[in-house]
Amino acid sequence: MSRGRGYKKADPYTRRAKAQGYAARSVFKLEEIVERCGLLNPGDRVVDLGCYPGSWSRLASERIEPGALVGVDLSEPQGIPGTFIARSVYEVEPAELLDALGGPADLLMSDMAPPTTGDRKGDHLRQIALAERALWLASAVVRPGGAFIAKVFEGADAQAFFEQVRAGYATARRIKPKATRQQSVEFFVVGQGRQ
Repeated sequence: MSRGRGYKKADPYTRRAKAQGYAARSVFKLEEIVERCGLLNPGDRVVDLGCYPGSWSRLASERIEPGALVGVDLSEPQGIPGTFIARSVYEVEPAELLDALGGPADLLMSDMAPPTTGDRKGDHLRQIALAERALWLASAVVRPGGAFIAKVFEGADAQAFFEQVRAGYATARRIKPKATRQQSVEFFVVGQGRQ
């Protein structure tokens, strides 16, 4: 029986995530990013877009206590402290996020991805649209000096998106965590020091 996206067997990251009680292997991608960049600190306010099934939210809630976490996705993860908004990211407004957080965010992170179809160009464009929505929300809710993380698929518009992040943050970098499957076209754009 195949796993999602045609992966036939659980790799070491999938097995490790399951053994540690995380819903998905993506937790190790976030863990590497935050360790390399010094993010998710105690007391931080964090927005997690595309939060289901909850691995990123769980890691964030563990690291930011006693901070605040607001997750947004069509489905709500279970058993994770925080406030969750079960709607499309296109239906959520900055004021709602700020109210739920109790103030501006230190970090907005997005592991959102569209359902992939096999049409690389179309999948890439849908991914960029999600990343741009995340960046727009970050521009309204992340405090000056705060940070932004977004998943991006390689493609024609990836560099232009990276430049948008670079324009709004003191530093921007592309990170492809070790837990990313070798054949994957995904990477993460990290902006720090929102201007």
